[in-house]
Amino acid sequence: MRYLNKIVFINSATVQYAEIELDGNVHLIGTQGVGKSTLLRAILFFYNANKSKLGIPREKKGFDDYYFPYQNSYIIYEVEKDAVPFCVLAYKVNGKVAFRFFNFSYKRELFIDESNRAFESWDKIRSALGKGIHYTSIVSSYEEFRRIIYGDNKGLKPDFRKYALIESKQYQNIPRTIQNVLLNSNLEAKFIKDTIINSLSEDEFTIDIENYSKGHLRKFENEINDIRIWFKKNKKGQIIVRHQADRVIEKYRTYGYLNREKKQLAYGLRSRMDFIEKEKPLLISNFSKENNAFTELYKKKENLKDLHLNREQKLISDIDYIKKELSKAAKKQTEYSNRNIHELIQKVAEREALERELKNLGKEKALLKSAFGQISQKYEALISQVQNQHLELTNHQNAEINRIKSETGDRKDDLFKSHEKLIDKVKSDNQLDKENAINDVNGIVEKINALKRKKSELKHQVFYTAEIEKSKEDQKAVDSEISNSKSIILNSKNEVNTLRKQWELEEKEIKRSTELKVDEVNKEKQKYSNQIQSIENKIAQSKSSFYGWLNDTVPNWEETIGKVIDEESVLFNSQLNPKLVNTNSDTFFGVELNLNGLTNRIKTVEEYSNEIEGYKAEIDKLKKSHLHLNEEKKDFLQKLKVKFKKKLKIFKEAIAENEYIIAQSDQKLKKNLVELNEWLEKSTSEKKSILEEIENTLNEVTVQKLKAQEHLDRIKKGIKRKITLKENERNAEVLRLQGLTKTKTDEIQLSISNHKEESKKRVQELRKEETSKLENKGADTNRISVIENTLMDVEKAIDYIKRNEALVIEYKKDKRELFDRIPDLKADKVTFEKKQNLIIEKHKTEVVKLEKKHQEQKAIVDGIQSKINEFKADEEEFIEFKKSDAFINIQTYFSESVIEDKDLKTAKSIISEIKGKYYKGIDNFKGLQQNINAFNGNFTNENTFYFKTDLNSDADFLNFASELKEFIEEDKINEFEKRVNERFAHIIQLIGRETTELNSKKGDIEKIIKKINDDFSSKNFVEAIKEMEIRTLASSNPIVRLLIKIQEFNDENSMVLGEASLFTSDASDSKNQKAVELLKELVKAIEKYKSSTLTLSESFDLQFKIVENDNDSGWVEKLSNVGSEGTDVLVKAMINILLLNVFKDSASKKFKDFKLHCMMDEIGRLHPNNVKGILRFANERNILLINGSPTSQNATDYKYTYKLAKVQSKLDSKKYITKINRLVKVNSKVLN
Repeated sequence: MRYLNKIVFINSATVQYAEIELDGNVHLIGTQGVGKSTLLRAILFFYNANKSKLGIPREKKGFDDYYFPYQNSYIIYEVEKDAVPFCVLAYKVNGKVAFRFFNFSYKRELFIDESNRAFESWDKIRSALGKGIHYTSIVSSYEEFRRIIYGDNKGLKPDFRKYALIESKQYQNIPRTIQNVLLNSNLEAKFIKDTIINSLSEDEFTIDIENYSKGHLRKFENEINDIRIWFKKNKKGQIIVRHQADRVIEKYRTYGYLNREKKQLAYGLRSRMDFIEKEKPLLISNFSKENNAFTELYKKKENLKDLHLNREQKLISDIDYIKKELSKAAKKQTEYSNRNIHELIQKVAEREALERELKNLGKEKALLKSAFGQISQKYEALISQVQNQHLELTNHQNAEINRIKSETGDRKDDLFKSHEKLIDKVKSDNQLDKENAINDVNGIVEKINALKRKKSELKHQVFYTAEIEKSKEDQKAVDSEISNSKSIILNSKNEVNTLRKQWELEEKEIKRSTELKVDEVNKEKQKYSNQIQSIENKIAQSKSSFYGWLNDTVPNWEETIGKVIDEESVLFNSQLNPKLVNTNSDTFFGVELNLNGLTNRIKTVEEYSNEIEGYKAEIDKLKKSHLHLNEEKKDFLQKLKVKFKKKLKIFKEAIAENEYIIAQSDQKLKKNLVELNEWLEKSTSEKKSILEEIENTLNEVTVQKLKAQEHLDRIKKGIKRKITLKENERNAEVLRLQGLTKTKTDEIQLSISNHKEESKKRVQELRKEETSKLENKGADTNRISVIENTLMDVEKAIDYIKRNEALVIEYKKDKRELFDRIPDLKADKVTFEKKQNLIIEKHKTEVVKLEKKHQEQKAIVDGIQSKINEFKADEEEFIEFKKSDAFINIQTYFSESVIEDKDLKTAKSIISEIKGKYYKGIDNFKGLQQNINAFNGNFTNENTFYFKTDLNSDADFLNFASELKEFIEEDKINEFEKRVNERFAHIIQLIGRETTELNSKKGDIEKIIKKINDDFSSKNFVEAIKEMEIRTLASSNPIVRLLIKIQEFNDENSMVLGEASLFTSDASDSKNQKAVELLKELVKAIEKYKSSTLTLSESFDLQFKIVENDNDSGWVEKLSNVGSEGTDVLVKAMINILLLNVFKDSASKKFKDFKLHCMMDEIGRLHPNNVKGILRFANERNILLINGSPTSQNATDYKYTYKLAKVQSKLDSKKYITKINRLVKVNSKVLN
């Protein structure tokens, strides 16, 4: 059991200290002004924690100041909770009463010291509590205190939950009812209704009617009219507003495309100007550098001629030297060949053999003459003398010959050298003219070759290549863009078709699946309907059938015959004519059966009715399931629509954008074709002009070449003639010198030859003399003669060799130094000639390369100069462009960062395009404004679609077009149509559902009212009150009545509402239109209604009737004064106790075992019998009464009787305090 067990006052109000037990009925007695009401209000404060609802008059002190005048003023409430006590301490904190809970029963020593003085602060109380008693933190919020006491635990700390007296969220009527009893407040039907309703559920049901007017039904009629515009056709069958919307979207798309193009062009222009700003200084610097390089190449070109002549001259000299050496070799070879040099070489090679032979013959001769030594020695000496003389003469003469030849050779060398200098002087004197003439010829030849090369190159050269290629590339790019766009359009259209088919298939599948489920639901509904019909037939036949007869005639038949008879064919058969024959027999057609093993199969009518209700509930569930399936189908179809619309939007956007691109590209192609033809024509014309110029120049240069060649030939001939003249002079002098030398050498050779003959003759004479003497002495003269002859031949041969040995040595020297070098010289000659040719070719190649570089460098310089001129033209054009409105239109894009583009068009061409787009954009925007204004003419400012009709700025028009585009593309009109249809059905169904829910509690309310009425009838112990009754009536509230009408309409038409479109059917006769009229009527009623919500208590009216002795109040909705003052208090207290009991029983779902208190002041106005009656009336309902009156008339009716009296304070004679004494405690009368 849970209840407030005790209240303790310490220095509170006028009470110094008092403990009042509250675990039974309590009677406070005392004269007026002693403090009875003060105590009762303190107890009420525990239940309502509301200082403004204690009945304290305004002119008196406030609760805080009156009850807690001192720092050590306390009120302690001791609560008994399931035999475990806890306390609530109320004391003043910072000028306001606050609470603390502590988990212990009240003990005086916890608050009062040994000197009988109350502790002056919480710190001392806390110290007294010690560690063994748990206490909570301060609860300063009265709302939080009430939630703790009444167990509304949501959001409370777990520490507070154990201090709950009951556990309920809807506890508010408990403190209100308790305070109504004490304060004797007026009793109204609304309070009674609220108390009954709150006893049914902790969550109060309300209908937010303001939400209907401001939400669900707001501008409902306007919405219908606005949506109908989208389905209204003209005479041609066109929907004008849709056609106007399409034109707006088309113009807006074009505007967007133009802006995107302008933006890209602006980025291109910005990039171009940034490029110029960055590149121009580099370009100028580069121009200077490249121009210097061009000048250097020209100088190199001129220097290359001199370099070539120097390199070629050395080779020419080397080749001339080799030619001379080869000529010299050929000449000497001829001379040696004429002198049979090879035969001489062979003979010279035999010298050693001849000298051996000579030696051997000499030895043999010596042996032959050894016996005749004197003769031989004599003649040998004579012969040697002759020979030596000849040899000395020969040597002397040969030396002379050598001297003459040496002098001749020296003179020849001097002659060659002097003439070589003369020839060189001739060459050097004419070299400059020759070189100039050669250079002129070579220059002209190079010009001719360059012109021929240029002519040859011209055949394959195309002028304005960059422009033509750019036009072709632009054409290819545009063609590619068109092709790509066509491909995208084709693919997008295919995707659109595919998506539409897929959408259609998925939509069909959803519908098919839903139809199957609906069929299943309908079958189930039909099954339950059949079962209901069957049961209803049984119930209808129950009175006239065997079933009804058994109920009326045979007691407890369900446990006997009911177990063995068939329900369908027997029990509810009305043709059996049953009769009760033998009431004492327990047999079945004479057969006794033990029926204990069989279960009872018979149902009562109530059970059948419950079964019908169960089937109806199942049918309601199936109806809801049907509705849910339809909603689910709509939801799936909507999601499917959103999914595919989103996908289709992408492809439709792609189609629209690429159609625009194709249209723009076609225009670009036409323009590009004109430009390409112009460049091709310029190219052909330029090529023809240059070719004619080359031909004319070539003819002129060819004539110049002939003249230059003739001039060179004349110079060469002149030089050759002078050189030949000098060579002829030299050759003549050489011949003269050779003739003189030959004459002198011939004379010397002749003298040598004559002397030789003379010496030979003398030697022969001596030989003859020697032979003669040797013969005389007996020597072998024949052999000696042969030897001597042989010796003469050998000596002759050796002598010949010696004469020609110098020639052979000279030959060998020439062979070694000249003839053996002939192959090398020839090879060197070929090499040098090749080198010469290579140098010539290399020179030509270098000339070509250098000329090419020269031309290339010229092209580079010209290109840079062209770029500089182009940059300058772009800058000038841009300066002028910045002054135009077209630039202002794109200026914002210039602040954005852009990626540098290397392939840039000129600023002039970009500016031209921007201007074109700008003026086209102006025309397009004017068209857009006109189309938007035409479209907006269909709607008001407060239209359903939130179309803004008051458009002023350009941004307003653009935002409108963007929103309209989104509106059309996302098919939002269908969403609005569906939304209004669904909302229309939803509103009706919502109203029906909420109204049904509002009325669903009527049965429960009626039961509670019946319970209250029965409770009063069965437990009324107050004799003065003869009758008290409460009843309900249909609500008089106009909103409720309209809601009930709509609910009834919904119940009748729930399956068809909202299915047909409000915009495609004949609304004048449709049920939809009737529903719309009801909704309009509801809106008007709501506008007049003062409250924003409709509560359950407004769904019905409540009246009550009181019969007090012979006074009948009649059916009234409000009780202010019933009979006498005492009767009025009594009646109101009884009704409040009844209501408190109703709510007390339903307030806590977890437990019912708790007691509450009601306080009644000045109970002395009641007759003692009525006092006793009201005490019993309350106690029977677990409610304890605390009454106050001047005297005690029947102390045994109360458990406690306390006497209150005023006594003079011992400390202050002017001050009186309340003294409370317990007079009586009656245990036998306590209601447990």
